[in-house]
Order: sequence, then C-alpha cells, then structure tokens
Amino acid sequence: MIRFTSSRSSLILDPLTALPSSENNGIDAQYNLVEIASNKSVMTGTTFSRVTYDMPGSYQRFARARAYRDAEDRAAQEIADNIQTRLAAFFSAGT
Repeated sequence: MIRFTSSRSSLILDPLTALPSSENNGIDAQYNLVEIASNKSVMTGTTFSRVTYDMPGSYQRFARARAYRDAEDRAAQEIADNIQTRLAAFFSAGT
C-alpha cells in the first residue's frame, strides 16, 4: 500500500505581474509491504521528492500546466526509484 501527499509552492514571483515564475512541487510517500499469507506488515517506510520548475511566461497557461505535469512526473519517478532501492536492499538482506 502506498499513500501520497503532494504540495506545490511558489518560489519566485515576478515583481511586475506578481505571478510566480518558478514553483516547487513536492510528493511525500508512505509505503507498507504486507505479506499476503499472514497479512502482516513486513516493511514500512517513507520517502519524499522535491522538484522545481520554471514557467516560460506566466501568461501561457498551457505551458504552465505542462511544466507542472513534467515536474510531477520527475518527482514520481524519484519516489519510485527510492522505493525500488529500499525494496532491493530489503530482499537482498534476506530478512
């Protein structure tokens, strides 16, 4: 089971328009590996990812949406890599 919490915050505001020109996207993940036979929790953990993205012109709403989606994809990939590494270490240790 994996639970995600996402966040988004503006880092830099354009002084003329007061619109953000750079934002931060964050994902926090809590995961739990459960043994199917006994329904016992075998491993739990948390991981996170923070990525920044620039918006090429704050008035270009589709460019902003695409930049956000790309940042979200990069953060999700980092989360997946972190969990995969921890699972590999867990199974390699044989515990």
